[in-house]
Amino acid sequence: MIFVDTPSWPWRGSLWGHMVSDASLAELHNFAQGIGKRRIGFQGDHYDINVDEHALAVQAGAISIGSRELVRRLRESGLRQRSKQNPWTPIYQSNTVHSFEQLNEIVSTTITTPDHRRRLQMVLASAGQRPDALRVLVVERPEEVAMVLEFLDQPDFDSTPIDLLVRSAKADIDVVELIIGNL
Repeated sequence: MIFVDTPSWPWRGSLWGHMVSDASLAELHNFAQGIGKRRIGFQGDHYDINVDEHALAVQAGAISIGSRELVRRLRESGLRQRSKQNPWTPIYQSNTVHSFEQLNEIVSTTITTPDHRRRLQMVLASAGQRPDALRVLVVERPEEVAMVLEFLDQPDFDSTPIDLLVRSAKADIDVVELIIGNL
């Protein structure tokens, strides 16, 4: 079962709450993807959700409960993780259209770990169809990197060189997360 608490924590001009599963992280990831949450938003045992995402989650079947009850259920499920993950550091972000050549240039000039750079370039090169990316976000933290791309028509990528490829949709936009690391 998926549970959410009422967003009550102010951050970046909005109120935020939490979304958890009492069954499995796979259930949580699938549900989060279904409401348009990015996998890079996963916080080790929960997703942070804003007021609008809370409403989407409840509409999609999540049960709204109090914060203490949410933590109790998470703890009882055995899914509670006490260790804090390092926050993502945005290293490139743009809301303008990018060609695949530009995406390769971004990877070449912003990714600091040579192995991560090589692996992302391999994935980008694997796309047969190469539509322009509408938005680009690249984030890093120790041992991890993620590239989030938004398209009108999602290309097919060979995900073999990376650890995780997550596809989702938000409105008419296809979102692809190319992730290297242990998410």
